[in-house]
Amino acid sequence: MIAKHAPVLLLVTLLATLAGCGAPATPAPPFPPTLELPTRVPIQPTPDSRLVAVTPQVQPTRVALEPTATPTRLRPSPTPTITLIPPTNTPLPPTETPTPSPTPQPDPARGAQLFANGFAGRPDVPTCASCHYVEPVEVNDLVGPVMYGIADRAGRRDPNEVSAVAYLRNSILMPNKYLVPNEGDKVYAVGGMSLMHQTYAEELTADEINDLVAYMLTLRAR
Repeated sequence: MIAKHAPVLLLVTLLATLAGCGAPATPAPPFPPTLELPTRVPIQPTPDSRLVAVTPQVQPTRVALEPTATPTRLRPSPTPTITLIPPTNTPLPPTETPTPSPTPQPDPARGAQLFANGFAGRPDVPTCASCHYVEPVEVNDLVGPVMYGIADRAGRRDPNEVSAVAYLRNSILMPNKYLVPNEGDKVYAVGGMSLMHQTYAEELTADEINDLVAYMLTLRAR
């Protein structure tokens, strides 16, 4: 406010000073009244003012959700109790022992086939009939003695009086155990060794030997 009226005050002061220098004093002119500035009144918005009214945002309506049913907690089942069964004193039945297959009985008919026809699948093993007749003959042109009536002689050939079965079996397995005496110019052994095939014990089965013995026990003199 003072800054605005400073030039007027300065002029008044200068004139007063000049007047005091010999000029009659004149009354000082009255100061002009101080101008009061009007108070600023804020401009009220008119209806046609182009102010954009801010529409308050509508708050979303909260919809309360219905609470879901609280799941029922299943109570844990109790731990099953293990009941120990005391062992019984009843013994277990014994395991059945398998019944062994019956041993084939010696068969004279099978022995006759082996004696006459030989041993299947073993052509190198000599056939009994290739060295022995089973019927009486006038001239024995084979290597071994005639087997006719052997069932009668077998039990008398060994001085220890072994059975006919033992004699016949040993004659097959150990050809040199019982040497048949030579008959005139017919020779059955040389140097304490029989002319009979020597390896039947390794080449024949036990059943084949039993069948041969059973057949020769039927060769009796008629």
